[in-house]
Amino acid sequence: MAKFISIKTDGGDVLLNGDGCATVSIASSTVIHYHFLAGTTGDVAAITYTGGAALGVLLRDAINYALTANPGGIVAKVKVPSGLAVSGIVVS
Repeated sequence: MAKFISIKTDGGDVLLNGDGCATVSIASSTVIHYHFLAGTTGDVAAITYTGGAALGVLLRDAINYALTANPGGIVAKVKVPSGLAVSGIVVS
């Protein structure tokens, strides 16, 4: 698993802790939740996107792929699906 994943947003690239990810889930047709392991700063990163629910499934899958595609690596880039734009990521 990569130590960090990088997601391109409208405001630039955002790094999320890859080692600290518990799961990735679809919260709605415009938001994906990136759940951190217990005991880490912030519980959830809300990844807001445009492009519709079907592309959200592809984004979730791309995030999961990035988490596992680079064993022992430092940073893995998430390949954002064509037609989808990540407008922001908020950790709370």
